[in-house]
Amino acid sequence: MRKDNRYDSLIQYYAEENGFHGKEWFWLKAQIKAESAFNPTAKSGVGAKGLGQFMPPTWGEWGRGQDVFNPEANIEAQARYMKWLLGRVTTWDCAFAAYNWGIGNVLKVWQNSNWKNTLPKETKDYIVRINQYHEEYLNGN
Repeated sequence: MRKDNRYDSLIQYYAEENGFHGKEWFWLKAQIKAESAFNPTAKSGVGAKGLGQFMPPTWGEWGRGQDVFNPEANIEAQARYMKWLLGRVTTWDCAFAAYNWGIGNVLKVWQNSNWKNTLPKETKDYIVRINQYHEEYLNGN
């Protein structure tokens, strides 16, 4: 089994549990690939951890007291958090920007028609990567 496909059933399950239907789960899978390349024990230089690369305060809010390195707990938290973000900003790109840069930062700029140009380069690149991975998954790659 390819590393990319190892967590498909969990991603699909928690996507559906959180109201994502059809192939929308590919967005969550693409995000995990961008965040950790499917490494459940990934740690970033700034302290993000797990498949979804949660920072400690965010994990404290969304992790329900579970181990951040537990793949199922991480995927479940990611799906719930993305549902919450999409309830505030309505587009996938904007929700990914909020996941990466922070919801407070994004809420200050997202209603501007030129909002993407105000994002930090890292966040812009993050959105591009997720969209590329999403397209690959939709095309069966």
